[in-house]
Amino acid sequence: MNYFDEMIGQSKTKSVLGFYIDAFEKTEILPNMFIVGQRGQGKTMLATQVAKNLRSKTLGRVKPMLTINCSTLKNVRQFIEDIVLQYVRDQHITLFFDEVHEMPVPIQTCLLTVLNPNKHNINTLRFEDYNIEFDFTKVSFIFATTDPQKVITPLKDRCRMVHMEEYKYEELGEIVKGSSEDLEFDDETLRDIASVCRGNARNATLMAKDNILQFARRHNVSFIDMDIWGRIKGVLGILPLGLENTELQILKVLKERTVCSLTNISAVTGLSTQALRAEFELYPLKHNLIEIVQGGRRLTGHGREYLKAIGE
Repeated sequence: MNYFDEMIGQSKTKSVLGFYIDAFEKTEILPNMFIVGQRGQGKTMLATQVAKNLRSKTLGRVKPMLTINCSTLKNVRQFIEDIVLQYVRDQHITLFFDEVHEMPVPIQTCLLTVLNPNKHNINTLRFEDYNIEFDFTKVSFIFATTDPQKVITPLKDRCRMVHMEEYKYEELGEIVKGSSEDLEFDDETLRDIASVCRGNARNATLMAKDNILQFARRHNVSFIDMDIWGRIKGVLGILPLGLENTELQILKVLKERTVCSLTNISAVTGLSTQALRAEFELYPLKHNLIEIVQGGRRLTGHGREYLKAIGE
């Protein structure tokens, strides 16, 4: 059965999760799921689709889902009083912890007792005067994060890790087309649009809704070919591979210097070395536009070809 008909791509990931949904129909127990993926890959959509298919025989319907933004969690007491006592105790529910790496470590540690596996599928959390039972035929846990290294290892060890796949251009093109209402595209144009979405499903959706659809409505266009797409790219300054202006600036700095340290790049761009390392060099590195060498960063041959192709 296809439980994820609303979601394009992620075939292996959907197959794994579908296996556990099938098992849930018999056991009413879902392993603690831990979804890892880049920003915009669809972690929340995936978790929501899983929750939509967890039908409780006791309830006679799908269990409700509670999405918890982990950045709003402050301490164990707040977690117990605002979430566990209100939504979990004696209830059927699927708990989705979004960006679990932002959950305070004391709460992560508290969950170790809750999630500790045993043959009875029931654990009791003791906190001050409370003894709260977690029955895993009633409560299901789904965690998601972009930064699994920031989550304590014992918590991850109590979960079934699910790593999302990278999207193919064909899949990103389908997402663009599906998000563009009644617009039509030729195949060449759709592939070129997909190439600037940075491998990201959310970017593909936003490209369709915020850029292509808006341009088409403004200019009364119903068919997007390379000419129309070229006009959209020109107006919005969309670069090949979807490179951002800051990333382009880094390439241009490296073109002028054989090897450049992050400190020097920081001085030229005005960005901190932490920001450069965490936000702005990863995508050019992924596409072999720059490389890490002794002494800093260097533009690759591919990077020089890129700059030449756009006239820089």
